[in-house]
Amino acid sequence: MTTANAGATATAATTQTTTSTSNGSGSGMPASTAAVAPEGFAGASPPDRPQRPDWLAEQFWDAEKGEIKGADLKAYLDDLAAFKAAEDSRRAAVPEKPDAYELKLPADWKAPDGFDFQLDANDPMVNFGRQIAHQLGLDQAGFERLVGEYAKHQIAELQKIEALKGKQIEALGPKGADRVAAVKNFLTAKLGPEVMPFFEHLLQFAPAVEGLERLIRTVTSGGPGFTQAGREKAGAGQIEGWDRMTPAQKFMAARQRLGMARG
Repeated sequence: MTTANAGATATAATTQTTTSTSNGSGSGMPASTAAVAPEGFAGASPPDRPQRPDWLAEQFWDAEKGEIKGADLKAYLDDLAAFKAAEDSRRAAVPEKPDAYELKLPADWKAPDGFDFQLDANDPMVNFGRQIAHQLGLDQAGFERLVGEYAKHQIAELQKIEALKGKQIEALGPKGADRVAAVKNFLTAKLGPEVMPFFEHLLQFAPAVEGLERLIRTVTSGGPGFTQAGREKAGAGQIEGWDRMTPAQKFMAARQRLGMARG
């Protein structure tokens, strides 16, 4: 091979080497290694999505988007702030002492028809209710609601009593109410109104009314009575014409006689 041919061959080899190096991005690596794509280019694995923070409730996390539900979280925090403000205001309205609660029914409270319910400040349950209300941190309005519920319970009990009294009067017959009134009038005139609260309880029961009626008949019929010396003679103090009187006439005669005796 001549000197000219050898130089041409060397020049061609140098050109081929330079081209191969250029195709390797100037790294000096063989051309075959340039085909490996760097991280972040097509073909690389996608990055992991953001995870919900431990302090955040699941209801405020959008797992699909990997982000916080800002609107929902803000609405929740606003509601929480409003509740705290209302609670602070309510606590500030709690009386310092239980006896500072005013005994009142709620403004919109109404008793059932036929009942004139009145609160009794001397009722032991009033003081108990004040203690409970203060322990629970109730304000005046809360205490009034408590009083209203107690009043409803009391009225329910009264309604039961009235129903039982009605049945007892029915057991006395169609004139049961008149019979009870007659016994009341006699006892009031004979013994005085101060003892009537005791008899009021007895007169709720038909057997008691009937028993008192028999006692009244014995007293007013002029029959044998009792003295310290023993049984009175028959006919002592008998009202003239008693056997011929109607029940109403007997009652009026007995009242007149009682009035004369008390006078």
